[in-house]
Amino acid sequence: MVVNSKDKINKNYLTIACEGGNNNVFGLGAGISIYYDHGKMQTYDNTPYRGYLSTVDTKAFFGLGNIKIIDSLIIKLNNKKKVLFNVKTNQLLKVNFNNAGPSTIDTTIFYHNALFNNITDNAGIFYKHNEVDYVDFDNERLLPHKLSDYGPGIAVADINNDGLDDFFVGGTGDYSGKFFMQQPNGKFIMKSLDFVASGNIRRPENMGLLLFDADNDGEDDLYCVSGSNEWPAATKNYEDQFFVNDGKGNFTIDTSALPKNYTSKSCIKAVDIDNDGDLDLFIGGRVLPGKYPLAVNSFIYRNDSKPGKIKFTNVTNEIAPQLNNIGLICDAIWTDFDNDGWTDLILAGEWMPLKFFKNYHGKLKDVTNQTGIDDETGWWNSIIAGDFDNDGDIDYIAGNLGENSFFKASKQYPVNMYANDFDGNGTIDPVITVYLKDQQGNKKEFPAFNRDDLSDQMPGLKKIFLTYKEFGAADIQHIFPDSVLKKSLHLQANYLKTSYIENLGNGKFKLYALPALAQMAPVYGMVAEDINNDGDLDVLLCGNDFGNEVMDGRYDAMNGLVLLGNGKGSFAPQSLLQSEIYIPGNAKALATLRGSNKHYLVAATQNRGPLQLYQLKKAFKEFVPLKKSDKTIYIHLKNGATRKEEVYNGNSFLSQSSLFIPVSDMISSIEIINTNNEKRALNFK
Repeated sequence: MVVNSKDKINKNYLTIACEGGNNNVFGLGAGISIYYDHGKMQTYDNTPYRGYLSTVDTKAFFGLGNIKIIDSLIIKLNNKKKVLFNVKTNQLLKVNFNNAGPSTIDTTIFYHNALFNNITDNAGIFYKHNEVDYVDFDNERLLPHKLSDYGPGIAVADINNDGLDDFFVGGTGDYSGKFFMQQPNGKFIMKSLDFVASGNIRRPENMGLLLFDADNDGEDDLYCVSGSNEWPAATKNYEDQFFVNDGKGNFTIDTSALPKNYTSKSCIKAVDIDNDGDLDLFIGGRVLPGKYPLAVNSFIYRNDSKPGKIKFTNVTNEIAPQLNNIGLICDAIWTDFDNDGWTDLILAGEWMPLKFFKNYHGKLKDVTNQTGIDDETGWWNSIIAGDFDNDGDIDYIAGNLGENSFFKASKQYPVNMYANDFDGNGTIDPVITVYLKDQQGNKKEFPAFNRDDLSDQMPGLKKIFLTYKEFGAADIQHIFPDSVLKKSLHLQANYLKTSYIENLGNGKFKLYALPALAQMAPVYGMVAEDINNDGDLDVLLCGNDFGNEVMDGRYDAMNGLVLLGNGKGSFAPQSLLQSEIYIPGNAKALATLRGSNKHYLVAATQNRGPLQLYQLKKAFKEFVPLKKSDKTIYIHLKNGATRKEEVYNGNSFLSQSSLFIPVSDMISSIEIINTNNEKRALNFK
């Protein structure tokens, strides 16, 4: 190799020799890990035997280029562990295990510049979500996933007016929802929401949650949306519940506040749609139990409350009739997507494109076909908003199924769903198909489920396909005649990537798939915030789905993920080492709140798993509280850029964060505009 004399060659290294005592002089079997350069890692197992009658040096050698300091070094041997920090390179380091400490199995990663700390235990939170494991597939064998274990949701507000953010985690039919009341010392006290007596009717399962001041009395009340798939459709088990707050964090059921609605629902999001000074509601319909994937209604509730009397009226037919039979809605967001000053609505759901409803002076109209992304149908789970490219309009990130699944979709080869009562027994048979190669190597449309699954749902198929071989060779057209398929409900998914959605202006958008690590599992809870204090919005997300059907196995490859934005619409995934965000369970909701110590906190829920609380290590300068009448925010950065933000009463999947603006070192001033177009400005040094 010829090297130019002007080129600088970096030759930094670290050599490690292990001494394991008299019975293991060379520390054979030691595991060595080094961490350096913002999350990079190297490992070495001290087993010098290589191939037939061969060994290598018993010392570990690490080439490190221009690295001069190792952040941390961990060596484990048998049941002992040595940990060293800030290790200089270019040396032979001898490690003697005679004085090593005991090794414990843990997930602690030693990296000083990680973004977050897990403070769950220190905050006094020892809560695990529980619910009965209902098996949806016993009644609907061909479901792609369960619909009964998507909680718990989380909602954040100061419910007892002590100046500290509290939060509520939803309950299930057998386990009550829980309030977590923040104390001045940073710890939380758990308090149960009283069960409501309902005779022999099973208690509703909470899905979407919202803490908001319904009647303008200064106290945040609680709305609990009821969902799941466990009971017969249109029964009282799906009735929503509204609780009135006495101002001290005590909640009482108000059975007259809500219109009668027995739809199994998903989310709730609030906005003052008619500019009358109170918050109106969007409520998403999730599923028709027992008849997946038939479409269900979603709803607009107008707030007609008066002092001493809370009342909501279903005005869907007059404000947004196109929400009737809109589909299977998972999430929604109120946002001004076309920058015209009127708050619009975007919906995320299964077997559909993202749906855009433009606000025409208080009336909502579906304008999805004008957006440029109306043909991108997916299993959209969640959506958040933010000006990720600092251009003065709102962009979006939408959670999808991802690409780590048996279901592979494109416009040429989509995943299809045909729903019909194929065997005439009075039940809906949802048949999912995928494109696979036939015996000649040509791609054809085959059922995604095997012969046993389909015949359990439609026993008559056993007489048509007597052997597994016959069934395996039959594409969908050989199983069901074209005449029957044409009469079936036909749904399609041709895009399954979790994506960044750039706002091009004038109601036009463009999709960009997020990095591969964001495609490892379905994405649900998300938070958009400038996490690393560089002036650009970043994203924190969680996911997984443990309720998937058995053939494909559960989706469990997501451990929580931080994506750092560059202010231009691109995102860099951070390792667990760099973020220290670790949410490996059946994760669902994410919400942000203010800690009593002025730190930025993120709470994460996991279905039948522990609640986790994370603290951003770098404290913000201050938090600017937002008023319920605030609408639009312009954040002016010291680099000359301006970022637009909005106020959201409910953000992301089953999530509601506290209303505040964290002020970083990069912010020079903030301009806040309320619903009456009144402005207030804040300047920062």
